[in-house]
Order: sequence, then C-alpha cells, then structure tokens
Amino acid sequence: MKKITKISMQQNGERYNLFLDEEFFCGITEDTLVKLKLKKGMEVDEAALEVIIKEENKNKCFNYAVFLLGKRNYFEKVLKDKLAQKEYEEEAITFTIEKLYSYGYLNEQRLTEAFVRDKKRFSKKGPRYIASALKAKGVEGDMIRQALEENYDEDEALENCKSLLFKKLDYYKRKTSDTYTLKGKLYAFLAQRGYGSEVAKKAIEEVLREAEG
Repeated sequence: MKKITKISMQQNGERYNLFLDEEFFCGITEDTLVKLKLKKGMEVDEAALEVIIKEENKNKCFNYAVFLLGKRNYFEKVLKDKLAQKEYEEEAITFTIEKLYSYGYLNEQRLTEAFVRDKKRFSKKGPRYIASALKAKGVEGDMIRQALEENYDEDEALENCKSLLFKKLDYYKRKTSDTYTLKGKLYAFLAQRGYGSEVAKKAIEEVLREAEG
C-alpha cells in the first residue's frame, strides 16, 4: 500500500504530478484527477495504481486524437490506425472514439459527404472511384451510397466526364485515327477515373459529336 503525498500542477498548467511516498509516480490529467477523486493522503494499492495508469492512458489517447483532429479531419478507421501506431491499447482507443463522437469532434457522415463533394468538384473523380476510396477508409457501404446519391447526380457525372474528355481528346486522337479504337481508349480513360459505362458512353458520344460540329 502506498500513500499519495503530493499532487502538484505542472508548469504548463494542463497536467499534474502525482507523488507516492514522496516519490514521483506519474503525470496525470485533470480528468483523471477528478474522475478518480485523487487527493493528498489517500492510500492506494496495486489495483488502484493500475486503474490510475489505465485512466491516464485513455486520457492521453483522447488528447492526442484531439491534437490530430486540430490539424485535419480524419475518418474513424484512419484515426484508429493512427492511435494504434502510437501503441495505445484497444480500450483507450475505443474510449477515445466514443468520446470524440459524443463531443461532435468526429462525424463520419459529414466527412463522407464532404469527401464526395471535394473529389467530384476538384479532382473530377467518378462515383466508383470515390466509393472505392471511402471503402478503403472504413466507411460503411450504406453511408457511401447515401452520400453519393445526395451529393453526386448523373448530370454532374456527365459534365465531369465531358470536361475530362475535352482535355484529353487531342492527345488520344494523335494516337489513333480509328474511331472505334479512339472510343475504346476514351472509355478506358473514364473507367480508370471511376465512371460507369452508361455515363461514359454518353459523354464520349456527345464530346465526339461536339468536336466534329
């Protein structure tokens, strides 16, 4: 059994030093201090010390996640992977993710919708490419489908296809004079960027017709 002999605030004013039997034990957050009701003179056994360490690791994990989110947005899976790389335990990571959602720091649906809009507008990627990228980030299929349905319609996909084709048309025309081969190359170009067959074929026909006229 050990006794808490001193709790002092660190110079940064955000953490506290915990002393047991006049010796420094560890640094703790105010959350840990308050939640476990730690105070000078309290006696703690080995089990209690394990609880302190575990609680502190959870708070450190949460604070690191907040630090990361202060720099950029993260999808849940990506953030979990980052925390695991720092060797935080699964319990601490689960605690952190739940707390982030409760505070509104994580919002998978909002981030998914923003991802769709950004890739559509700035990269002109097709729905299939975007769906694949989101799946790799751990986003659920239903959420991906909903985000695409609500933020990327067929007319936008067609216009993006045509925009991409007009920029590449002369390049592919220099490679072949055969119309059938040209269409095949343009189709493959759009497929690589995540566009489906129907919108790709329609875009190719319209672009070639407009280019001739």
